[in-house]
Parts: sequence; structure tokens; C-alpha cells
Amino acid sequence: MFRLTIKNLLDKKIRFALTTIAVVVSVAMVVGVFVLTDSLRASFNGLAEDIASGAELAVRSPLEIGEEFDRPTVPESVDTVVASVDGVARTIPGVISFNDVVIIDGEGEAIRPQGPPAIGFSFAPLQFFIIEGEEPTTAGTFATDVTTAGDNGLRIGETYAIDGPQQQERFELVGIFRFGSPDEHTSLGQTMAAFELEEAQRFFGKEDGYDQIDVIVEAGADIASVQADIQAAVGSGVEVITSEVLEEENAEGFDEVISIFNNILLAFAFIIVFVATFIINNTFQIVVAQRIRELGLLRAIGATGQQVSRSVYLEALLVGIFSTVSGILLGLLLGTGLRGLLNTVGFSLPAGPLVLAPRTVVWAIAVGIGVTMLSAIVPARRARTISPIAAIQSDQRLAGASLTRRLYGGGAMTTIGAIALGMGLFVASSTVSVLTFVAIGAVLVFVGVNTLSPSFARPVATVLGRPFARLFGVSGQIAQGNAARSPRRTASTAGALMIGLALVGMAGVVGSSLTKTFLDTLDNSVEADYFIQSTSGGFDPSVTFSEEVADEIAALPEFDSVVRYRFGLDSIQINGENKDVFAADINDVERHLDADIVSGGLTDADAATSIAIHEDPATDLGLSVGDTVDVTFPDFETDTLTIVAIYTDSSIFGNYLIDNVVWEDHFNRSGLGFASATVTGFDDDLPQAEQDRLLEEAAAAIQPITDRFPTVVAENRVEFRQSQQDQLNSFLAVIFVL
Repeated sequence: MFRLTIKNLLDKKIRFALTTIAVVVSVAMVVGVFVLTDSLRASFNGLAEDIASGAELAVRSPLEIGEEFDRPTVPESVDTVVASVDGVARTIPGVISFNDVVIIDGEGEAIRPQGPPAIGFSFAPLQFFIIEGEEPTTAGTFATDVTTAGDNGLRIGETYAIDGPQQQERFELVGIFRFGSPDEHTSLGQTMAAFELEEAQRFFGKEDGYDQIDVIVEAGADIASVQADIQAAVGSGVEVITSEVLEEENAEGFDEVISIFNNILLAFAFIIVFVATFIINNTFQIVVAQRIRELGLLRAIGATGQQVSRSVYLEALLVGIFSTVSGILLGLLLGTGLRGLLNTVGFSLPAGPLVLAPRTVVWAIAVGIGVTMLSAIVPARRARTISPIAAIQSDQRLAGASLTRRLYGGGAMTTIGAIALGMGLFVASSTVSVLTFVAIGAVLVFVGVNTLSPSFARPVATVLGRPFARLFGVSGQIAQGNAARSPRRTASTAGALMIGLALVGMAGVVGSSLTKTFLDTLDNSVEADYFIQSTSGGFDPSVTFSEEVADEIAALPEFDSVVRYRFGLDSIQINGENKDVFAADINDVERHLDADIVSGGLTDADAATSIAIHEDPATDLGLSVGDTVDVTFPDFETDTLTIVAIYTDSSIFGNYLIDNVVWEDHFNRSGLGFASATVTGFDDDLPQAEQDRLLEEAAAAIQPITDRFPTVVAENRVEFRQSQQDQLNSFLAVIFVL
């Protein structure tokens, strides 16, 4: 039987190749995702190690609210205290400005990749190694990394504009460095600009302290003892950590981002595996049906049913082994291709060696061999029941489950799946429970519908096939008859296509819904005429641009109002829970955005003591306009703010809105996430020609500002609508490709 199985595979090479395609694609997708994310993880782990290298200890403020870039600075006096502790050889205080220090090249173009950050530093001698020029030691000078300089034609001695979180200034390039090692630069796509410490503090708006103080311990001193002594000296408001802890934290932060890629791409990969299972099962059903007379003859000359089923299992095993090996090789190429695809649609993922981890090989075997063997179980079990006499008859077919059993079984699975979907969409509260219920429900519904479909395949094929029978004559009639005569085969063949079309349809519906929601918000809730955002697009709280942009637009006579916006994830604490928060110029924001305020108002509010809340948390907390609420910020300060407005539209400001004055008092970052502007004299009721004239004058006035600040883009309402639709379409295109 083994030799016969091998001979069958060799004699029918095309069938063997076609059988393996679905499995190879499934394995390749899973392997490609793991190869991509493992390669990224290895690269970022190297970066985490380089960031923490050089010093044995680090002194910084603790972080309990907000994200890493919300961490408060430590007072400058702490450096003096730390330096006086026995066992400390040297302290190196530093500041950093994450993703808002952008170098403008000699052609006036912003050096800001999509994805990797544009970071500003005070020069760090433990991580930066000058290879050309010198370290920046005076005001008005900076150094940059070798990759940024080389890729963008930056030359020592030249002066370049640099956008900072507060304003744009010009600096002379005096040095080029490697990051992480004097021999090899660690580049993951980030751009780096380094300044003398006091200059960096001034330019980043951090004159009151340091983000971190690196501590070099004296040779022979016990690091743990020095750490404890420093902690005792600085008190409980400051934390002292080892370089190992810092490296681990950095690696965990990078891993969180990578895990998002991993989980999203793996979801698509396992959808492909799910579809492939239908295809493989259908393929083996067809293969066994084609071999039914051969298998019957084998039974007639003495082969047992067990031997016949083993023959089918053996063929599945060989298909699985071949597909696994081929899928791993293709997956290595696919990992590179996925990196290129993501870069094409706006990401800038770092280059690096491909990583094929043992875990990836195990998954490849599980998918390639495991799924194939599981898909062959039903065909193999049916093959062993073939009667030798009946099998050699020309019209003999494999027995299958009765349509009645399919009706009850499929109906039960579909019902349970629908209930699970309902639980996920309307009952479950946490993200994990929602995703779990929806995933289980979707699988059960797909399997249930696929089980039910043979019950309806014959009438559906008969009705839908009539136009083709008329159009294509005899060929169409034969096709219609074949589809109607074998409802199980027709349903099984359509199963994989059903899943693919359902997923594409779902993506289309979700995309259309998102587009409609956005356009409805823009039409009904937005009064602003112009929108200013980073060229990176979106509202990523880590991507900001200079406040000076909004200041210069506000000074133009063509604009009568500008509102600045900021956003923080889990950046305030109310009743012991971390919450997202928006900040804006609240006295003017009602002229720009309508959040459907149902109580109170913002125009006359005291900006420094006010907060606006969405109706849901207001109801949950039993709050109304005029009540006060204690809000704790990342700097550990608590303000008692008065509720001045309650609104119903959370798509505008989320659940909590404070003024920029409050933000600037408590947050360790000053760049803007977004800005909107109203054009002087513009009104939707004006004649179209007058509207066009005012918008053209506004565009001409704002153009010199966006030319000088190439890190931002300014768009009127029509342009903004189109750019947001383009971003959504690019995202949907990736989904359709996957």
C-alpha cells in the first residue's frame, strides 16, 4: 500500500501539486508573520540593549499615569544629590523629546520617516560615538546619526532648520555619530538629533529638570549597595533602577508594538488556514471519489478497510510534509514581502536579518501536517467503508452524512454561533471577551452554514444555473446538472469561496461604515474650515508638531480663530482609574467642533479650572454641571476641576476634555497633535464663488508657513475629507490583499 500510494502521487503530479497549494499558502502565511515579527523583535531588543548600555544605574521619576513620554522630569537638584553618594563615579543627566524634533534637509524637506520616530536628545556620550566632527558643546549646534546624515546629504559646517516641540530654529551641524557602538550604528529607521544639555532643555521646553540621570558606579563598588544609598538620598519621589531593568522595560515597550502587528497578521493567517481546511477536505473527498473503483478493487483482492484508510492518511501525510517544507521556504520570502507591503502603505519598518525561530517551525508543522491530516479524517473513514462489489460499479459514490443530519447539526452550530456573536457584540465588556466570543461565533457560523449548504445547494444551483444553461447551451446545461446533481460537492467547493467573500464583504461593510461615520461627523459636527496635522497623518499622541505653526497661522488676517489639540492615552486619573484625555483651547473650540453639548458651555469657562465630560461617565459618577472632580496628572499633582459642560458625542473629544492651560501645567510634552482654523468671513451660506475666493486667499496665506514647516500639512475641509478617505482606503487595500 505504501508503494502504491507513492506511485499514485508520482503518476498524478499535477493533482499532487494542486493539492499542496492551499497548504503551502497557509504554512507560508503563518511562517511569514512569525519571521517578520521575530526579526523585528530581535532588532528592537538590540536597540533596547544599546539604550541601556554604559551606565549601571538610572535615576528618574516614577510613572503611574500615562505613557512613557508623560513621565515627569526629575529636578536638577537631584543630580547634585546623586553625585555626592559614595560609590558614584559620574552622573550624566539627560533629556529626550520623542517624535517631535525633526531635521529639515538642505532642500527644505522634513526628514521624518513614517513609523520610526524623529527623536531629540541631549548628547549622551555613553551611547553616541562621534565618527566625524565633534560633540555639540555650545548653543546653536547639534549632531546627528550617521544614517540620517548619509541618507539625506547633511554636511558638517552647514546650518539646518530643526522643528522642535515649541518652535523651529536653525542649528549648525558639528558632529556625526554612531549610536550604540563605536564600530556599528544601530539604526531601526529613527532619525536622531543631539544637542548640548542646556540647549536641549531649552529647545525641548524642559528647563526645569532632567528626564533621566545615568549613573556610572566606581570600579569595585557594589552596585546594589550604591543603588540603595542613592534611593535613600533622593527619597520616595524618585526611583533608582539598574540597567538590566531599563533594558527589560525598553524591550517590553517595543514588544507591545510588535505584538500588535503579530496578532493582526496572525488573525489573517489563521483565517487562511481555516479556509485551507475546507479546500483540503474537499480535495481529499474528490481524490477518494476519483479512486473509488481502484480502492474497491484493492478491497476485492484482499486489502482491509484499515489499509485503504491508511493509504489516504499516508497521502495526506506526504502532502503535509512537502507543503510544510515548501511553506517554510516560501514563508521566509513572505516575511520580507510583508515588510515591504507595510512599508508601502506608510510604515517604515527597520531592515534586519530574518529570524526563523524553533517555535515558527513547530507552528509550520502543526499547520502543514496537522491541518492536512485532520482534513483527511472524514475522507479516509469513508474510504474504509467502500464495498468491493459496489465500488466497481460505474455510478458508485462515497456515502456522506444524510441531509437531515446536516440540517440539524448545521442548524445547531449556526444558532450557537449566532448566540456567541450576539454575546460578543452586545453583552461582553472587556476587549478579550469581545474578541473571544466574536471569534468563536464566527467560526461556528461559518462551519454551520457550510454544513447546512448541501441542503440548499440543489435548488440554488438549479435556479441560478438556468441563465447559464440558456446562454451557453449544452455546456451550460451540463454544468447546471452537475452542480445540482451533487449538492455535497457543490457546497463543499463553494465553502472556501464563501468564507473569502464573507471576509471581503465584512471588510467592505466596516470600511463603508467607518467612512460614513467620519463623513457624517465632518459634515454635522465640524465647523472649522482648515485642519493642520503632522505629515505622518492620523492622531497618534506620540507624533506632534511645533506650537509655532499654530501661532503663525493665528497671526494671519485670513484666519480669525485657531484651536490647538492634544491627546493623552490613560493620561489622567479619576476615582483611581486612568483615563484618556483631550486638551484644546476650550473657550474657542465650540466655534470649531460641535460635541453636542446638552448642559453647560465652554465659551465663558475659566480655562485653568474647568473640565468637560461625556454624558456616560458623568452618569456613572453621578456628576452634573457645576460639580467638581479631582483629576490627578502624570506629575502626581491633583487639581480640583469644575465641570462646565456635558456632551453626548464622544467621537469628538472622547470622554474628558481639559484646556491646554491645564495640560501645559502638568504634562512633560508641549507639541501639538492637531489644530483647526476658521477662515475670516467664511460661511457655508455664502455664494460658492465667494467661498472659493476666501478659501483660495487662505490657502495662499498659509502656504509660506507649510513651506517653512514641512512637517505639517494644512488642508481645507474638502482636502481633509479626501486625505482621510485615502488613508482608510489604503488600510482596506491591505486587508483585501491579506
